Amino acid sequence: MPSAKTFSIKPIEELLKRYVGDGKGWIDPYAGWLSPAEITNDHNPERDTVYHLEAGEFGKMLPRNDYAGVLFDPPYSYRQVSEHYKNVGKKATQMDTCTQFYNRAMNPIADKIKKGGHAISFGWNTNAFGKVRGFEIVEILIVAHGGHHNDTLVTVEIKL
Repeated sequence: MPSAKTFSIKPIEELLKRYVGDGKGWIDPYAGWLSPAEITNDHNPERDTVYHLEAGEFGKMLPRNDYAGVLFDPPYSYRQVSEHYKNVGKKATQMDTCTQFYNRAMNPIADKIKKGGHAISFGWNTNAFGKVRGFEIVEILIVAHGGHHNDTLVTVEIKL
């Protein structure tokens, strides 16, 4: 079944064990619950994370350029973005409900992943960091939830 706790879904949990291990050197701008990353962020102050910033601001403030990888599990749709902002007492702007929402976080983070590091992106599509940011797809996991639930797609990329 689908879960807001993405990292607790068994096939995803298994994939993360293979790539992330103990999480050292990994970053997560949308950590939510159960992130294995060492450096976590979630806009929602009720989440147990190191930082509580907008994902783009989190990416900009990271001090190094040699992180092992990033877990990128943002809201999967513009409707989910709007709901998230509402839950934290803010109103989503037009910039929050377009591709700029994802680009604001991806662009500064992509530069901070070391060569050979990974980006693991989650969503309802495989539009991940991409070649334009220096990444190449190495694996795609499709998690079917059954019924009328959207599949969760997990795109694993390596930084070239």
